[in-house]
Amino acid sequence: MMNKESTGERIRNRRKALALTQLALAKEIGVSHVAVSQWEKEETVPRGENLLRLAALLQCTPAWIIDGEGELFTTAVNSSRIATVPLLSLQQAAGWLEESRIALQQQATHFLYCDTPLSETALAVTLEDNAMEPHYRAGDQLIFDPSRPARPGEVVLAIAGGEVVVRIYRLLSTRDDDTLFALRALNADFPALRSDEQRLQLVGSLTELRRHFG
Repeated sequence: MMNKESTGERIRNRRKALALTQLALAKEIGVSHVAVSQWEKEETVPRGENLLRLAALLQCTPAWIIDGEGELFTTAVNSSRIATVPLLSLQQAAGWLEESRIALQQQATHFLYCDTPLSETALAVTLEDNAMEPHYRAGDQLIFDPSRPARPGEVVLAIAGGEVVVRIYRLLSTRDDDTLFALRALNADFPALRSDEQRLQLVGSLTELRRHFG
């Protein structure tokens, strides 16, 4: 059952359960004790690296802090082994390769966490359409890493005409440093996209799929 406490209440109650003062917690995270007080009063919300450090110190997942759906641990989490991946909307992902990436990371309030080696540019999105059915469904959470070069047959995140799409990468030809490729949907109702017909920009290659049941 989902924890009905608020984010601030979870932070405060967990801190007290671990016999930590606001000052001690703030010192370990690297913020002021006023910042911790504001989190507990829900005047602000911990984000990015602060959220990850807070979760490690409170021995829980960041998801538990934000929405009460994560886990509590009996031993401290080694945050250095956890890859923190911001979960963005497809609209937000359109700006991921631009200078706005840092701002998007700081604004993110939901994250996916895994121990798979990923670059700092990795991002996650929630699939919104049925273009990749039957193997991928609307609601699936997909993690992509821009540092991984796309290989033929791999699932990629791409920008096509300003729209962010998830498709299968298909290499058509390589001539004089000019790579011609296509992006294919698994659902036959969606047409293939070609780089010689419109501007296609690859964002990253799929590294992990997460699907929630029930």
